[in-house]
Amino acid sequence: MKGLSLVRFSILAVAALILIPFCSAQAKLGGDWQGTYVDANGTTFHLVWHVTAAPDGALTSTFDNVDESIFGIKARTTRVKGSDVKIEVDDVISPNGQNINLKGSFAGTLNQAANEVTGTWTQIDPPQDPVQITFKHGAAQSPASPAAAAPAAKTAYPIAGDWSGTLTVGPGQLRLLLHLTAAKDGSLTATLDSIDQGANGIPVTSATLTGSKLSLTVDAVHGTYEGTVNKDASEIAGTWTQGQPLELNFKRAQPQAAAPTPKPAAPSDIDGTWHGVLDTPKGNLRILFKIVNMDTGLTATMQSPDQAAVWMPTTSVTRTGNKLTIEMKAFGASFEGQINAAKDAIDGSFTQGMSIPLVLKKS
Repeated sequence: MKGLSLVRFSILAVAALILIPFCSAQAKLGGDWQGTYVDANGTTFHLVWHVTAAPDGALTSTFDNVDESIFGIKARTTRVKGSDVKIEVDDVISPNGQNINLKGSFAGTLNQAANEVTGTWTQIDPPQDPVQITFKHGAAQSPASPAAAAPAAKTAYPIAGDWSGTLTVGPGQLRLLLHLTAAKDGSLTATLDSIDQGANGIPVTSATLTGSKLSLTVDAVHGTYEGTVNKDASEIAGTWTQGQPLELNFKRAQPQAAAPTPKPAAPSDIDGTWHGVLDTPKGNLRILFKIVNMDTGLTATMQSPDQAAVWMPTTSVTRTGNKLTIEMKAFGASFEGQINAAKDAIDGSFTQGMSIPLVLKKS
């Protein structure tokens, strides 16, 4: 459904890609992480590290020491540079009602899959020997945390399943799939797919159903959803909020047979990377298209490197003779152009609310 601030792909000053999470290392850290460490006495302690990424990429975080029932330990600074993660803690905690100044630092490394951070915690006050900690990404909750939500009622079961909805953002439309799963105790877990952005499995941090009210929190893209389930649990009417409120209604998704995975086909005469420059009212924007021929036909991904180095899927690619049309419904945009005889330039226009000339040349 972000994100990925969230990557705002405003090609013509339209903030359209509202659901893609940050593609920076900061964004990859967003969410909850479970960690463990063993002290000098051989006792294993369980931690939860809560990380929030602000729209400008700044990070804040807190820690829960689950085994000692200490929650919300504030990190003074949380920084990431490349794969290096550094955290400084200087906070007052109150175990057993006694105030104690906790001071220390963590230095770790984020793995390539961005789902594990391994490093060393060095505690200055109260002093203790350095310990190795490994944090793993997951929708963790501290079991004894006062903020942990109570299990949802058994009424969560009727809404379990897949739901489809469409979010209208300016001239663009984003098709979404919400996957809701109910545990035996009635508690809900969920993920989101943003079909037109090629973003699947966006984790939903929390999903609760109170009566007919469904509430979702998606920390990965700093979004929330509040909806009302109808009596026969066939529709959910509500609002998605991510900087601004937008209407978002869900209906039961119809089961569909899995589409075969496209396979590479013989390259066409326009396969490759094409680049051009849009002369917009707010300045020049470089536009790249990467065209690949598959057994299902031509496909393309698009990037605007002046806004974000992210390759985004397009909706469709149609070629009739030397006329090429690329649609990008996620941001209400399209490109239409004429391929020259040498197959090294496409002269056309990019349309997103208004039409701007765009000549693409093969890299």
